[in-house]
Amino acid sequence: MASEPETTPGALAPRSSTALAPEAPRALTGGAGLFDHTDSDAVHPKAGAIAGILGLVVTLGIGVMLVAMNPSFASGKASGTPNQLGAATAAGGAPVVEPGSPEAEGQMIIASQPCVGCHTIPGIPGATGTVGPNLSGVASRAKIAGGAVNNGGPDDLKKWILNPPAQKPGTLMPNVGLTDDQAAKIVAYLELLK
Repeated sequence: MASEPETTPGALAPRSSTALAPEAPRALTGGAGLFDHTDSDAVHPKAGAIAGILGLVVTLGIGVMLVAMNPSFASGKASGTPNQLGAATAAGGAPVVEPGSPEAEGQMIIASQPCVGCHTIPGIPGATGTVGPNLSGVASRAKIAGGAVNNGGPDDLKKWILNPPAQKPGTLMPNVGLTDDQAAKIVAYLELLK
């Protein structure tokens, strides 16, 4: 009886005597020792580049269209819906305030604050800003802050003036550090702008 030769544990199996088929030479084009496999990719690299460029063109087109449709860009002034803007004050001018009244004090406080740099406010000298909305008719508006904040009365307006970022995160209107009394007097004046 013929016995097979014993292999030592861990030894490799014997190699067949037939030679392996030679491999076709490949070009190294993918970097340090990497082969180019683009022929087997599902999407050609140029297709991805074209899709990316088309995406940028579409995004740019939509952005241009939105800017062109926005009336604020055409006029250079902030605007809003009729509900946000409210009606202009009677006769389009400043309200009449009684000297020494809370409204008159509010009028003076507004004139001394940064409000005048951003807003047009009837009756406030130098308040011709166009960054923020025109405050003519602010007391008649159901919403303020671009429609993000309810304006159901003096208390809502006062909360907004005291801390705008708390009412509308991300707003450009800063908290200017008014006291409760100052805010109440400013609101007393703004409530005349109906």
